[in-house]
Amino acid sequence: MQNEKLNHLTRRRFIGGLLQSALLAAATPNFIPRRVLTGATTPSKKIQLGHIGVGGQGTALLRNFLNVDSAASVAICDPFRQRREAAGKLVQAGQNLEPKLYNDFRELLADKRIDAVVIATPDHWHVPIGLAAVRAGKDVYIEKPLGHSLAQNQAMLEACHRYQRIFQYGTMQRAEEILKRGVELVLNGYIGQLQRLEVWAPAGASGGSLAEIPVPEGLDYELYIGPAPMRPCTKDRITSAGSWYCADYALGFIAGWGAHPLDIAIWGMDSDKQGPMTLRGAGNFPTPAGLFNTCAEWDVEVQFHDGVSLRFMSHPVAESIVKRYRADTWETNGTTFFGDQGWVSLSRGSYAASNPDWFKLDPCRGGKRVLYRNRYYQAFVDSVRQRAPSVAPIEDALRSDAISHLSLLAIKNGSEVVWDPHKYKIKSPTSLHRQMTCPVRGNWKQS
Repeated sequence: MQNEKLNHLTRRRFIGGLLQSALLAAATPNFIPRRVLTGATTPSKKIQLGHIGVGGQGTALLRNFLNVDSAASVAICDPFRQRREAAGKLVQAGQNLEPKLYNDFRELLADKRIDAVVIATPDHWHVPIGLAAVRAGKDVYIEKPLGHSLAQNQAMLEACHRYQRIFQYGTMQRAEEILKRGVELVLNGYIGQLQRLEVWAPAGASGGSLAEIPVPEGLDYELYIGPAPMRPCTKDRITSAGSWYCADYALGFIAGWGAHPLDIAIWGMDSDKQGPMTLRGAGNFPTPAGLFNTCAEWDVEVQFHDGVSLRFMSHPVAESIVKRYRADTWETNGTTFFGDQGWVSLSRGSYAASNPDWFKLDPCRGGKRVLYRNRYYQAFVDSVRQRAPSVAPIEDALRSDAISHLSLLAIKNGSEVVWDPHKYKIKSPTSLHRQMTCPVRGNWKQS
């Protein structure tokens, strides 16, 4: 893809905004950027955060970061005026400071006072804004799933490396100590040699109104839609459900929720990194009469190069299968590792194993440990301050998100898909190469 072009601001105005923001920062003692003073973040100053997207999940993240004493939420951005104003009031009440409110994320990114941004927009905006952020010198916390295409994900990885930016993925289950303990049981051989995995996530939905309504007062609809196709405004299009289940903005829960149990899977194995892997799958899509048109149910078989297999399912498919071995602890999401000597099954809120006593071991024997912090949002701020690896790095985000993208391609294609993780390329069918990218409207190109 080509470099991102500014849609409304010209390059000259954008650069001018950067300079103007730098001058403003220099004149504002409370927010003098650490990079200007010392070339690094000094321990005596709080990390200055900007929040881009403050709908339901974005506001939940804002509340979490307001509890991090070493950070200050100094800027809020959302194309819904009412949302950003409400978020601003939360900051005023929680931190006794008045954050700067922005409609356009590009203006927030031009503010040199800001060290890092928290991105919790609709899915199709995650990588375009993330790319702009790292190029502007910001570290990024990005909600899952990652990109709207495989090519976007690769671009995000390359940008984080090129600009040496900290990235933390919104897979906060890594902060659950029992899940960390279960993963370490797998890594240290308690189940024996890993043979296969079962991974499942909540199914998607059908419905969604297509009836046009006037754009609500206070919403910048052009900016909300951004790189997606321009469609008439409907009551469901501008809700969380619209951003989850409409293919203009998301892959559906195969990625949006699948990201969580798939992240636990790649936390506990590296089979997806060993060489070419194959995927076959089937899925159901709602009728085209509604807005919600992403894959609602799925069943995908993944065969890794080292002989390990993974079955990735929506929860209605998985329920009868998983209940055979954990009927008393069934959840609509989870990851089960099967070895030749036992199994470990992990979900948000519950867990099980062929030997329940394994979970009493803290730590288990063996030298393999995962990077773990039980305060997930503090961990991001600490990584920014210390320039240290995050607990959920971009490399892991790329791995788990690739399984979602490739599963969907296998379902849509109706035949086997072969993926080479080393070359980050679809080996076959070659006709799918063009589907590694997604259409981008207008001047919202990104690379």
